[in-house]
Amino acid sequence: MSRQTVRRVAHRLRWGVAVVSLCASGLAAAQLSALEGKEGHAPAAGADALEGVSAVQPGAAVPAVADGVQCEGTGPCIETVTQLPLRVLPRPFSSLYREAQASADGVARANLPAFKPLYVFERKGLDLSNPTEPQGWYRVGTARDAAEGWMQARDVLEWRQALLLSYTHPGNPLEGRRPVLMFRDQTGLQGIVDDMDMAGRAEALYKEIDAGNTPDAVVSMEPKRFVDITQNFYMLPILQWSQTQINGDDARLVQLAAAVPRSRGADSLENPEYRSQAEVGRDAAGAALRDVKADIVFVVDTTRSMQPFIDMTREAVAEMARRFTGDKADRVRFGLVVYRDSLEAVPQLEYLTRNLTPELVDAGTLAGLLENDARATAVGSLDYAEEAFAGVETALSSKWREGALRFVILVGDASAHPKGHAQNKTSKDETDLRREYDDQQVHLLAIHLQDPRAKEDHPTAVAQFGHLARVRGSQDQSALETVNAFEEAEYRALVDRVTRGIGQKLDEAMGVASGADAIEVPESLSKVWDAALIEYIGKEASPPKDIVAWALDRDLVNPADRALDVRVLVTRDQLSSLAQALDQVVQALMRAEVTQVQFFEALQGVAGQTMKRPEDIGAGARLADSGLLPAFIQSLPYRSDILSLTDDMFASMTAEQRSKLEWSILAKLEQYRAINEQVDAWFRLNDADPDKELVYPLHLDYLP
Repeated sequence: MSRQTVRRVAHRLRWGVAVVSLCASGLAAAQLSALEGKEGHAPAAGADALEGVSAVQPGAAVPAVADGVQCEGTGPCIETVTQLPLRVLPRPFSSLYREAQASADGVARANLPAFKPLYVFERKGLDLSNPTEPQGWYRVGTARDAAEGWMQARDVLEWRQALLLSYTHPGNPLEGRRPVLMFRDQTGLQGIVDDMDMAGRAEALYKEIDAGNTPDAVVSMEPKRFVDITQNFYMLPILQWSQTQINGDDARLVQLAAAVPRSRGADSLENPEYRSQAEVGRDAAGAALRDVKADIVFVVDTTRSMQPFIDMTREAVAEMARRFTGDKADRVRFGLVVYRDSLEAVPQLEYLTRNLTPELVDAGTLAGLLENDARATAVGSLDYAEEAFAGVETALSSKWREGALRFVILVGDASAHPKGHAQNKTSKDETDLRREYDDQQVHLLAIHLQDPRAKEDHPTAVAQFGHLARVRGSQDQSALETVNAFEEAEYRALVDRVTRGIGQKLDEAMGVASGADAIEVPESLSKVWDAALIEYIGKEASPPKDIVAWALDRDLVNPADRALDVRVLVTRDQLSSLAQALDQVVQALMRAEVTQVQFFEALQGVAGQTMKRPEDIGAGARLADSGLLPAFIQSLPYRSDILSLTDDMFASMTAEQRSKLEWSILAKLEQYRAINEQVDAWFRLNDADPDKELVYPLHLDYLP
């Protein structure tokens, strides 16, 4: 990897970090499979991992100190395992009392901001044996230096890890997973998991619920419709968890607390209002779909070999324009992004990417753009791979209409340069981009044109395009179409079926008959369309709140399907401080490689102007112990290869390994910048919260 390229990217990102600092922002997330217990289990695969503590036995009273919390002196209570301050999250409409006694005249402050962490200084008469009716008091304060009053145990949630759960995309009604069931205690859930006929026991519970009954062991359940945390924010803080194995795979039993900002009221299955909406199926949208609309952005390779396919795409789009009339024409808008390759390699290519539709257009205008502005270049690239990743990233920033289904159709004949390649201008790969697409509810259909003369490139391109086109809510399905580039009729037929299929799927969603023009819609289009509709229908669903329960992170019927992901809740300031720290790490990595000094020595030099005592960095054996990273990262039960970096590890790395590490961090910095710029992605927990207190539920995969 070119040192000049890395420095240029890092300089651009440092400017972006300054923007983040000015705007202020937040962080959060991970995969629940990354949780690691303390009972001799092997660490989770991959760089990211969470570490937890053993669960408290259900049904037992929790004494003030015996559960791993030490309250002494005038400072906050300390968790003995992590040596971190204990915090609680106030429920909505909670009160702070002057003394540990509930009385109207003893209220020091009413309606505390919900879910804003408070430090615990003392616990009095605590009994959590009945999670739905906890007893006792917490003495709390907004800062570490002084307590401000007392709160009832029923009004707070102990939050020892700052971690949240989120529901995964459930998939389609026929093949997708079942809703998460929430059990009253760990014993009830453990009995299902340990049963030789786990699936049968679980099916019986679902049948009982469908019949209108409530199983004794179950308190509530996830709505059957999908509630996307990035669109309809809710909180499922992790209170405790334990690890088990199902069919040889690690799984977790998690105690969670369900909460929704600015709302209160227990959403159990005994609550008729909650139950009625929770049982609405993912395929029963009713009147909601009559207003559905779709935005579709084509991402087209315009390098030398692509002109015949651009022409055929234009012809299919022009035919679609003739079919899209009246109300249907207003329902669908189109975009066009074209891409080539790095201009540093071949300046004559004219552009890396171009967004030809700053505002989305109708089908007729799109056909004109394909005719006049999307011509293939006559100049050859430096190598066979092109910058498809750059085109896909540019499309993600399209001016999507509010509430519209979002689709990207990628058309190309070559793989993209992998992350770390000098011609990769995004610092990202298919995994990074797919995660960003999921967070923004954008679905991608890929068409790979396979030139028989470039067979050696096909496996790489298929892997990249296939992952980009992964169908959300499925384990292994992909909306990928492969076409022999020498069989133009085959491509013409495919793109015609895709464009006509868009209109037909829209008709179906609106309840309009397609008539004699009905075709067999490509399965790839049907898959991504259905996944998008599930998200659209889910906007009407309400997640449960004010429930403390146990759940499994896998589908109880088919444990291979993940039901819950882990996230970390962050503010804009926290995201900004993390970005600044990682930017310094990148600078130190480059300085250490160029000057041949040890990594931590280089880090001291880079951080000298931002840390009060940069000499303390050298005392840390690992990057996580250096004091450079923000405190909220160090407080997480989380591990990674980056955080574990030492001088010896850096010295043993090859040049390629160091380059991959640098580009991995640069990709995360780009993602932080993109998250910060998503105005609608940030949530206000309380109406009076300032902008700097907006939060974002960050995937653990986004952490360093």
